[in-house]
Amino acid sequence: MKSEVVFNKFEVDNVLFVEYKCPLKQDVVEIWSKYDYVVYILSGEKTWRTREKSWVAKKGEALYIKKGATIIEQKFDDDFCMLGFFISDDLIRHTLDDVIKATPIKNIDEADLFVINKIQINNQLETFFQSALGYFHDKNMPLEGILELKVKELILNIINSKQNLEIASHLKNIALNELPSLPNIMEANFCYNLKLDEFATLCNRSKSSFKRDFKNHYNCSPGKWILDRRLSRAAKLLKSDFESISQVAYDCGFESTAHFSRTFKIKYNITPSSFKNAK
Repeated sequence: MKSEVVFNKFEVDNVLFVEYKCPLKQDVVEIWSKYDYVVYILSGEKTWRTREKSWVAKKGEALYIKKGATIIEQKFDDDFCMLGFFISDDLIRHTLDDVIKATPIKNIDEADLFVINKIQINNQLETFFQSALGYFHDKNMPLEGILELKVKELILNIINSKQNLEIASHLKNIALNELPSLPNIMEANFCYNLKLDEFATLCNRSKSSFKRDFKNHYNCSPGKWILDRRLSRAAKLLKSDFESISQVAYDCGFESTAHFSRTFKIKYNITPSSFKNAK
């Protein structure tokens, strides 16, 4: 029998360290984070996935995950333990403010597109993760300044690595831009069942400024755009032999199959089941 979930964490203004032991009881969990975060696997295995792709992380491996929604698939064969580092945009900017002026960081177009990226671990990063683990085994609470310095060390080690250029380019983009890209956030997250407030948080805007900026960019309200994108995606998925109607509703971010069926019928004047059978 697996033990209950255990979180050991250290938290200051812009930094959250987490040591996470043992899996949750659900096989599949949908989560969202307002911060980018890095996970380093100490034992076991876990899969992070988006609606389009999945990444398996095993012992000794690390992932960089952008702010927003992802799906975690659990394995119950082995006890699972990981380190998590949740990093605010402000801390990234503060860390790289002087660095990007002195260190050339290549711009990579794909840096805007990835949601999850596997971190290539070199000696410096391996040393960092092992030293960070030591704080969870110490009885004394580390000073707040030390925690912030450790996360800055993580950011700089990634920037300095020649094997993690896409992640480095993404970090540079954060440092050079006061606000995250609204269209990039929306395209990556519209198919998850997030509230409007949560979309605004991901875009680092108040709800009112989010609505204003959204209208300026898309010339429609967030609610209308999100519903249209979900229904358009649903119509494509319904043509697949591998997707049930309930699975399509879930994969497109609808609250329920009934809600999905009702809105689909309004837009396309046909029920999802009839649409699927007519392919």
